[in-house]
Amino acid sequence: MAAVVSAEEKEPPEAAMKKELGPAPCGSCITLPPAVAERYEPLEKLGEGMFGDVYKAWDRVGRRLVAIKRLSGRTDDRFVETSLRYFAREGMSSAPAAATPRARSDGDCFVVTMYAGPLNLRQYMRLRSVHGRPFHEAEVRDAMRQLLSGARRVHDAGVLHRDMVPENVIVDEKRDGKKVIYRICGFGVSERAARLDRDGSAPLASPSPYRAPEIFLGSQDYDGRVDTWGLGCIMAELIACSGKPFFGADLDAKVFEKMQRAVGTQGIVEWSGLQRLARRDLAAELREKGYATYTGCLQEVFPEEVLSEAGFEVLSGLLDANPERRLTTKAALRKPWFRRFSFGGCCFVP
Repeated sequence: MAAVVSAEEKEPPEAAMKKELGPAPCGSCITLPPAVAERYEPLEKLGEGMFGDVYKAWDRVGRRLVAIKRLSGRTDDRFVETSLRYFAREGMSSAPAAATPRARSDGDCFVVTMYAGPLNLRQYMRLRSVHGRPFHEAEVRDAMRQLLSGARRVHDAGVLHRDMVPENVIVDEKRDGKKVIYRICGFGVSERAARLDRDGSAPLASPSPYRAPEIFLGSQDYDGRVDTWGLGCIMAELIACSGKPFFGADLDAKVFEKMQRAVGTQGIVEWSGLQRLARRDLAAELREKGYATYTGCLQEVFPEEVLSEAGFEVLSGLLDANPERRLTTKAALRKPWFRRFSFGGCCFVP
């Protein structure tokens, strides 16, 4: 969700990232409408997504750092055109401090929010990998507790995020290094569950390394567990700490095969929704290609010396190929892994 607290202008992770990965593109490459430029001074580009790019800027009036997201009003080689509906959805989800209407001839829109932190989770994982600082299990547990709690609030509001990827998680590491805050952002393809696919965007849900198996198979009748699948992918990447997508491959078909090899195919074949899809021969096709014979190797990839039994219970529950069995955010947070204290048979859950 949108940040509600400002961050300090200089953070150690940001400085380290610039040193190791090179300087960010200059903020002057964004042209702001006069009404916005009068108040906000672009500093540097933070990143980009499906619908536009994001810049760090200085708010001359509020005397604070902000983030400006430009939503592209035209289709080009990089971005999908942003309709007024997408702009309104992004604005409402991000609780903007300011937003400009479609006043420019190119149709670009701008959303201004408080600055949440210097890095996204992809950059942060790369930074930790470069410096040889793998995530300890306690750090992974803290990150997943925050992300699952944030996703639970989104789902409780009747909204599916549909794009749970590291690039849509902002990381704010405090100077003392004792606390890292993870904030979910990037609500450009979010949708209310009751309106799912009325705009035809169901296939857009998540890039392929984070796309749940049911979406790969063409389902348009899914729920919040497409988000928990994405969070499971993020959890696997945090443990591996390579900075790369856990199910990454150059083709969607290879991503799907890699996914099935890791988590097994029995779950998706047993999923009752498989018979409700338009292509009713999918189960037979999976068996014919040999996918249905994959038993999964997740336990071998994450043995107990890498991830505790309680931690693996959460990971395997989030990455269950059967969406009917996959953990919801609430069910995941109730797992023993997230219990802070345990005395005999009594547990205290934070």
